[in-house]
Amino acid sequence: TPVFPSDLCRAREVTEWRSYEEELQKLQEEQGAIENKQKLHLEEYRKERAGLEHLTWRQRKRVKYKANRTQYATRPSEKIQSDEPCLPIIIKGDVDGSVETLLNIVDSYEAEQQCSARRAALRVGDISENDVNMALKD
Repeated sequence: TPVFPSDLCRAREVTEWRSYEEELQKLQEEQGAIENKQKLHLEEYRKERAGLEHLTWRQRKRVKYKANRTQYATRPSEKIQSDEPCLPIIIKGDVDGSVETLLNIVDSYEAEQQCSARRAALRVGDISENDVNMALKD
């Protein structure tokens, strides 16, 4: 049977439409996964905040500091010597919430086999000369 140019154009349109529909379906599935993950994070955040609602902001800050201080070394004597490359990170923010957000982002770092990320300090406030000196020492 002879093949006409109109048949080839129609076949191309059909294959493009199918690939477009498959891509659209994949995007919808990915969007659903993203929304589910956002819901889980929001529920986890609300549970964490619910446990601290009765505290004042200073008490909350102290509780968060105590929870996070075991995750990073602040004194030179506590530092662990290692041959692996390590990137010391000093997180400074204008408010406690922004520091917490940045800390969550750093916690999602997944390239430990190339270079480990170590939180050297978590603070609220402006960057000072002392912060720069501490970063240079690490």
